[in-house]
Amino acid sequence: MISEVDILNCFQHLVDAKNDELVCIGSGDDAAVLKLKDNYLVHSLDVSKIGTHFPEHCQPDLIAYRSVAVALSDLAAMGVYPSFLTIGLTSNEKNIQWYKKFTNGLEKIINEFNINLVGGDVTFGETNICVNVFGFTNKNVLSRCDAKVGDLIYITGSLGKARKGLKDWKNKIDSSFVENYFRPKAQIKKGIYISNYANACIDISDGLTKDLGSIVEKSKVGAYIDFNKIPITTDFHDLSYGDDYELCFTAPKKYQDKFNSNEYFLIGEITKGNSLEILKDDKLITLNTEGWDSFNL
Repeated sequence: MISEVDILNCFQHLVDAKNDELVCIGSGDDAAVLKLKDNYLVHSLDVSKIGTHFPEHCQPDLIAYRSVAVALSDLAAMGVYPSFLTIGLTSNEKNIQWYKKFTNGLEKIINEFNINLVGGDVTFGETNICVNVFGFTNKNVLSRCDAKVGDLIYITGSLGKARKGLKDWKNKIDSSFVENYFRPKAQIKKGIYISNYANACIDISDGLTKDLGSIVEKSKVGAYIDFNKIPITTDFHDLSYGDDYELCFTAPKKYQDKFNSNEYFLIGEITKGNSLEILKDDKLITLNTEGWDSFNL
């Protein structure tokens, strides 16, 4: 069975082959980092497709908001504030009101983060949105590659709210969780704050087990998490479903007092080794670590 990772690996040699001192971080992290004269330019691209990343018959303002929010989450994981964005839109809608509503959703989120829309393109076809986001910083950015043995593992919020929201929307249940799915909140401010203390970070877009597994792999370490300490909404599937866009990060124990337990949840520790272990009631358990993959829906 083919996976998204398999396909991305087909391109990786093209990235690795370029030895350019301007490229600090290339493909394989939440965003690329380019060294400019006095600071760093951080860039990420995200594609959202109807029927895969948002359901059919979804309101266009929600499509726009959600598509930008998930792209911004990549910058949050790097500890960077967004500066501007471009959007490529493919749509087969022929009613101008659809595009006006789409613009309303776009306007809502760019005003929320005070981002500049600087360009894009529109063409006819099945609904797809390609969002490029850019940010600047004058300090080193977070990555998935620098977790250290002994680091504590945190997440910035409860998991499974988006999963519950999509289920409620499909069942025509008007709950607060629906908002969590269609208008996820990119944790930009928290990302910038934790960048002062954290060693590694990733956004939880594909599920905690898969995304933390990426930190483990890229940092060449092991990890354990305590299921009983993880705030979940419904059940253990919340750990692998994804779409939460909270942050998972690791930080040295000496900074433990910097992370208020009401906003940051301590769930485990980085260890020696090369695998992710999940404990429940002090016993090892097996959960899905593959996470969300658009090629295996």
